[in-house]
Amino acid sequence: MNERMELIKNGSIRIEDNQIKEIGEGKIQIPDAEYFDAEGMIVMPGFINTHTHVPMTMLRGYADDLPLHTWLNEHIFPAEARMVTPENVAVASRFAFIEMIKSGTTCFNDMYFFEDIIASEAKKAGIRAVVGESLIDFPTPSFHSVDEGIARGESLAQQWYGDSLIHPAICAHSPYTCSKETLQKAKVLSEKYNIPLHIHVAETRKEVEDLTAQTGMAPAEYLYSIGLLDKNVVAAHSVWLTPKEIELYARTRTSVAHCPKSNLKLASGIADTDAYLKAGINVGIGTDGTASNNTLDMVEEMRFAALLPKGTRYNPEAVNARTALRMATINGAKALGIHHLTGSLEVGKRADLIVVHADASNMIPVYDEYSALVYASNSKNIRFSMVNGKWIMRNREITNINKTDTMEAMKQIVNHQTYNRK
Repeated sequence: MNERMELIKNGSIRIEDNQIKEIGEGKIQIPDAEYFDAEGMIVMPGFINTHTHVPMTMLRGYADDLPLHTWLNEHIFPAEARMVTPENVAVASRFAFIEMIKSGTTCFNDMYFFEDIIASEAKKAGIRAVVGESLIDFPTPSFHSVDEGIARGESLAQQWYGDSLIHPAICAHSPYTCSKETLQKAKVLSEKYNIPLHIHVAETRKEVEDLTAQTGMAPAEYLYSIGLLDKNVVAAHSVWLTPKEIELYARTRTSVAHCPKSNLKLASGIADTDAYLKAGINVGIGTDGTASNNTLDMVEEMRFAALLPKGTRYNPEAVNARTALRMATINGAKALGIHHLTGSLEVGKRADLIVVHADASNMIPVYDEYSALVYASNSKNIRFSMVNGKWIMRNREITNINKTDTMEAMKQIVNHQTYNRK
């Protein structure tokens, strides 16, 4: 997924420590090297999930088929107040990593509470993570005031800044749950450490209508007016952008984290990503959390990201397979400011890759690799996964997480919650 979109048939990749040292045709001969035979497989960069809330695995299916604001205010926020503890976050994060790794994700961008715990669990699992404590203008499970939330966010940035696997970010939940002052404090922190600012923007029509009534401006215009939009900003959803807001995103180099399945399930709408891409906006793909999507499967998400624009624009050429695969990999890395490290297989970058079984009944014949990956593959075709030069899945077996123990711990959380819910 480099700039030239190169495809090497019968090639080799030489990896030393955590870096890609050489890529070429044929077999690279090195004495005493460990060889991995990927015949019949596609080796490609792992998927980058640009927007999620990983511990929400404990709320998968908790409240479905509801509008966003009803779902959030009447169901999810109250459930989180009861269930989100450091211990539960640790279990739910490990549980999420199992699903993510098995469906090809090698890096994710997370916004939640107790992100220090999520970061530690990701480090142990060996998966690359961009993590930020979710700032919001009311008490949360991990802080009681905005100032305390800001302090947690800065502590996280200081703890993980410069780590080889964990990358800190600053998160402000949204312009409708954060005051102007909170948003600007988040921006100051983001600039202080030169790290991403992650925020929900223009997810629903109601959000747009309410914020426009309050401020006289649409959400992205409002954020621009208070100095928030720039190249470090990852704007999740961005479903209801006006032409002026599209131009503002392009001009400020704000990135979009497109979450097609969550937006469909909550009936939030369909982002016009074809228009965004043509305007020069960098668009990545995210799953959102499993409470609103129910899966963390980036293969599925990528396919929806390719199909929806074709249907809404009545144009089969909108967001083609190559573009969709870029959105799921290198575009995500650019959005998170880590494209110098990951997102493509290039000499000098970290060895973050997946091995996809292409010699499979659901993929043969492979006339075009991009088409096969986007339109035909599923997560079970992903057999191996490597992050930072280390295998985190071999032949569908997760290497750093005890799946049985984690599933049993998750069932205990759910059983306790079900009892309390009754």
